[in-house]
Amino acid sequence: HCSRMDVDGGVDGPGAERVLCCECAVPIAPNAVNMCAVCLQTNYDIGAGISKQVQQNTCRGCERFERRDGTWAAVEPESKELLALLLRKPRGLTAVRLIDASYIWTEPHSRRIKLKLTVQKEVAAAAVLQQSFVVEYVLSNKQCNTCQRREAKDTWVAVVQMRQKVPHKRTFFWLEQLILKHRAHVDTVNIVQQRDGLDFFFEARAHAEKLVSFLESVAPVRTKNSKQLLAQDTHTGKGRYKFTFSSEVLPICRDDLLWLPLATARTLGNLSQLVLCSKMSNVIHVLDPRSLQTAELQPLNYWKAPFKASMSKPQLVEFVVLDVEFEEATGRQNAQSRARPSGAKFVRGEQLRLAEVTVARREDFGANDRTFCTVSHLGNVLKVGDYVWGYNVASSSLAGDLNQEDADRLPEVLLVKKSYSERRRKPRRRHWKLQQLAKENEPGVQRGRKMDYTDYDAEYEEFLQELEEDPSMRAQINLYRDPEVLPPARIAAAANAAAVSAQVTPVAPVQTVPALSAPFASADSDDGSDVDADADANDDDGRDEPDDDFPEVGLEELIDDLTLGADEGDEEGLCWTPGAPVAKGDDPVAVPRLMSPEEAAVAAAQVPQFTLPEGNDVKFYF
Repeated sequence: HCSRMDVDGGVDGPGAERVLCCECAVPIAPNAVNMCAVCLQTNYDIGAGISKQVQQNTCRGCERFERRDGTWAAVEPESKELLALLLRKPRGLTAVRLIDASYIWTEPHSRRIKLKLTVQKEVAAAAVLQQSFVVEYVLSNKQCNTCQRREAKDTWVAVVQMRQKVPHKRTFFWLEQLILKHRAHVDTVNIVQQRDGLDFFFEARAHAEKLVSFLESVAPVRTKNSKQLLAQDTHTGKGRYKFTFSSEVLPICRDDLLWLPLATARTLGNLSQLVLCSKMSNVIHVLDPRSLQTAELQPLNYWKAPFKASMSKPQLVEFVVLDVEFEEATGRQNAQSRARPSGAKFVRGEQLRLAEVTVARREDFGANDRTFCTVSHLGNVLKVGDYVWGYNVASSSLAGDLNQEDADRLPEVLLVKKSYSERRRKPRRRHWKLQQLAKENEPGVQRGRKMDYTDYDAEYEEFLQELEEDPSMRAQINLYRDPEVLPPARIAAAANAAAVSAQVTPVAPVQTVPALSAPFASADSDDGSDVDADADANDDDGRDEPDDDFPEVGLEELIDDLTLGADEGDEEGLCWTPGAPVAKGDDPVAVPRLMSPEEAAVAAAQVPQFTLPEGNDVKFYF
């Protein structure tokens, strides 16, 4: 310890008068108490009432420090913010004047923080004593409230219950990919899979409201909210609540056959009551396949007169196309159904054209001579010999639910989309994969309700096939390269081929490997280097010509898989490496542009935050 006494009016010099200290008789300059500095320190210890050892709580989960008022702060070691936090902890420090504070180095594993403090205090009239001492802080572990709620998964503040009353999970597969791409799940403390939907648990009400806003922008949902009082302070009137948001997705899915109520059809421009659901966004897109008339049904109008799908995807029947004859369309239909250019591939929802198609059930083909003639919107897609999915309306229960006049106007068959079942007959491994949310489906969490997973794999496979058939769906989500199927050598070879076509400098390949052109890798190949190119030439029906319209997922649509968890901020895996294909024009499925190492480092350092889609022209189709 060191001490110094400042006295007003004291003169110290060669010719100054000197007096003896009243305690030790040492000659000193005159002061108010006539004591030397050593005697002052002996009689007056200004640091006696200050705690020299203080306990400081820290959280091992988030590495935050506890303040004196019980709140928690995230501060850096040996920072000014940490110093200000620590100076509020010792008792008695407010009774003196703090002059200086500094850190003293300690071993990192010692769990100690030492501060050297210099304080001043007036011990007598016009006598100010200054003293320096060391305060030691002992670090102890204590879980903060946030980490406690995160570890105890049953403790939450708000929950979003997303439901859809349909017998399948195709809609949730799609919404899961949108949530992953836009990082709408980063604030969740737990995700529980229920029998008819998902539950998202949050530790703040604002986080739940953000997810509800996101769901309303990408899907037709109806949201209701409620709150439950847990505890209340009778003196202040403040209470603690739990909030529940119930978001119900409309029970209509893509490719469903709908019979609209008469009032609803009139509000949509006198649309035919028998329509197909062509796609779903935050509204319902319907299509009249016999006139190519389209409309958008708002969720609010649907709930005014709700209805269910007359026929859904499990009721689809596979037909064989026997004949296709184009019909003369009106001027509006001609504008919608321009002729497809040579070599162009059909994109679902575009280039529609009316045609009279003669089909027969595939299972009856060759067994009987029964055929069906119907008007379809797939004139530019189908050709003789193709397979097509459709609804056998004549044998359904829809006619029994209508009056005789409406039942007589129903077609026998209504075609929906082209079928690629013949090409998919031989299983192949995909060279891409999707991410999934970390969901909890333990029986104890389900509160006694039995979960049925018998059809999960089949429904997920159907969802993957829909992604292959529709590039507009793939453009809205992230598809990741499967390293088990596509080795780096194959990626380098494909990147060189794209670099040459784009007139950029190619990268040096690891080894000479032919570029991958088939949509899937061979099923019996361990590393994906061998592709069964003639797998479709050896089919049992003797077809040697491949289908040019068979859906393919190109390498330029894939990105490298993430090495970190989905809820971590580092998006390093999303940076495209040099030599990758370059995005051209406004292609919706193009990959990010070629980045230099400096740009890639800057992009990797930025942590993307979850934001809602901006603008009214952004639509998410599923």
